[in-house]
Amino acid sequence: MEKKGKFDYILLETSGLADPGPIASMFWLDEGLGSEIYLDGIVTLVDAKHIGEYMREKNEDVMINEALKQIAIADRIVINKKDLLKKEEIEQLKQDLSSINSVADMLVTERSRIPLDYVLNINAYDVNNADALLKQTEKIEEHGNSHAHQIGHDVQTVCIQFDEQLNSLKKFENWIQELLWEKRILGTDDIEESVTVLRLKGILYPPKDKTQENGIQQKKRMIIQGVQDLYDIQEGYAGDDNNEDDASSKIVLIGKNLNKDKISASFTNLLGIKHRII
Repeated sequence: MEKKGKFDYILLETSGLADPGPIASMFWLDEGLGSEIYLDGIVTLVDAKHIGEYMREKNEDVMINEALKQIAIADRIVINKKDLLKKEEIEQLKQDLSSINSVADMLVTERSRIPLDYVLNINAYDVNNADALLKQTEKIEEHGNSHAHQIGHDVQTVCIQFDEQLNSLKKFENWIQELLWEKRILGTDDIEESVTVLRLKGILYPPKDKTQENGIQQKKRMIIQGVQDLYDIQEGYAGDDNNEDDASSKIVLIGKNLNKDKISASFTNLLGIKHRII
């Protein structure tokens, strides 16, 4: 990093037991680095032969082991050593990984043979990449969470979809902050099951107070990105693939103890928004 001149890319490799969350947030939210360096995406490499064992590991000192964390916050997952498993075992593994993170792209390989464009130019945190977010949410309904019980964990992906326009961003942000910082679902009295959100992403149709201030711009959207207890909401734009008349919003949460019934009740009571949870 001391070398002068322009870098095309910087790839940071963490150890097998590292939590990539703090590192990701350092590059993602550091305004001092923002003009020169930006976070492109998080790629998680898993050992096809042993990842099932790692995901089932129990540690009394932490709520979620590191293997689950790395899978949950990944934008892309590389399943390596496919030659050590049968075809049906690989398919089951993909389902198991999808039950944790239903929106990440997956690549199955051996001897770590990976196309360079799979790990570069991901644009996972690009506010102008709203179309990619929309396509990711479509995967959730395909995968569902039917396989979560088979691998003995309760980390899952939850998606909240709604077509109503929010009155303001303030109440919604309060709801998000309660989840991330206080680790509870706002409006519930359940203090025994602490909520842990590892990854947050979403696309919001601009609230009424924003459209009143700036006028309605059909392509404008609010892009939400979060890693663990840090999040950011920025103005972005839907791409050409998005219908200009589409006023829908989608919020994706990946974490532990995300009780869909409680989330739904909280969303209804505090925001008054009709919605669907998958």
